[in-house]
Amino acid sequence: MESQGKNDISAFFDPKAVAVFGSLKDTGGPGYGTIKNMLDLGFGGKLYPISPSQGEVLGLLAYPTLDEVPGPVDLAMVIIPPAAVPGIVDQCAQKGVKAVVIGSEGFAEASEDGAVLQQQIVDIARRSGLRIIGPNTIGVLNSSNGLATVPYPISCNKFLKGGIAYCGHSGLISAHSHPIGPHAYPLSKLCDFGNKCDVNEVDLLNYLSDDPETKVIVMHLEDVRDGRNFVATARKAVATKPVLIFKPGRSEAGARAATSHTGSLAGDDKVYDAAFKQAGILRLSNWLEFWEVPRVFASQPSPQGNRIAIIGLSGGGGVVAADAAVDAGLAIATFTDATIRKLTKLSPRLASNPVDFGPPATVAEDPLAFSEEAISLVLADEAVDCAAIVMHSGLGGAMARIIEMLCRMNESTPKPITVWLDGPLPSATEDLYCQLASRGVATYLDLETSIKALGIAVAYSRIKSGFAQQMT
Repeated sequence: MESQGKNDISAFFDPKAVAVFGSLKDTGGPGYGTIKNMLDLGFGGKLYPISPSQGEVLGLLAYPTLDEVPGPVDLAMVIIPPAAVPGIVDQCAQKGVKAVVIGSEGFAEASEDGAVLQQQIVDIARRSGLRIIGPNTIGVLNSSNGLATVPYPISCNKFLKGGIAYCGHSGLISAHSHPIGPHAYPLSKLCDFGNKCDVNEVDLLNYLSDDPETKVIVMHLEDVRDGRNFVATARKAVATKPVLIFKPGRSEAGARAATSHTGSLAGDDKVYDAAFKQAGILRLSNWLEFWEVPRVFASQPSPQGNRIAIIGLSGGGGVVAADAAVDAGLAIATFTDATIRKLTKLSPRLASNPVDFGPPATVAEDPLAFSEEAISLVLADEAVDCAAIVMHSGLGGAMARIIEMLCRMNESTPKPITVWLDGPLPSATEDLYCQLASRGVATYLDLETSIKALGIAVAYSRIKSGFAQQMT
């Protein structure tokens, strides 16, 4: 067998041939679901259903055993009863399969007997050189080739290709449980590493730091097994792209839940905080930030400083945003005299930051043209490094013009901007959010998160600059 390098996990994301072990009898079977999802997503590689009782699955020829597959297999997805998993993994090793995703539950996270089974598959992997993600995982997704080992029905058959790689300890990091497609997250890769019996966060950091399709690495971690190696690997990754981590289990109750979830040991949260800072990792506070903050890295240029302009239709929203900006380490920009004169000419009410263009816009002949001129003047100010724009989604027929205006600004300014949407109709706000996000505008449904994203972008720029200076 030709063995891949120990740290090479590319077969999980770019396989040319995938074998699927699991129930294939009906639409509710996990093997059937995995194959259907990959067909729907347009996976271009070969798919081999493995079943001794099924002759055909979704138009694909099924093979009684892996040995009978006519050709090499790079990746196997295994969702079968735990006791049978070691035997299948051994068959994969004998076949020369490079990577195995084990979706089955009932291993180290469940019992001592499960831990024994898990060790058996680890031993096979060590002897043969194949790599394993899981057990207790939904596996991986690659937006660029339609690969998805998800066995459950997913929300769409197309994903927005982009620069965010989401990894973590939960099936919640999946198209079947989060509105990844409808919310237009610009994805490169997804990976749920489950129990981490083999492939872990260090392997993912190594792979994603070199992945040209990934601009930002985002991880949900319940524990870190090898702290020293993790810090060293993360520092290397942070030198080229941001690494953001959401680490739950801060409380005693959360730590207990983490242990029962994947068999992990959550550890002292202060130790994690110190390790993350040493590595240059930026820590996220909650699940909302885990998903939403990375948008700013996927589509926006790096900020050159921390001076923020807050521009919007609401004076009250500006006050809230100003507090959030200070909390995020940003400074409220002081406009230059030239900008103040131009803004005052538009309306005396516009001459301070935050800029409330709502009242003068409502009496303007063309409110949207007025708004665009005010925002453009602020973005052009040399004293402004980044901007947060507050927009209203309940403008009826003006929706298309709002989208075009914000997209124009997003494409033309060399400064990062975020947009927070508010409005009386959740459906209209959500629709505008999805349309803007799908066109590369860093759009948010939560005001504080839209500001926090800019603060984290500024923090990363400083970290990256500091690392670069250390290396010279």
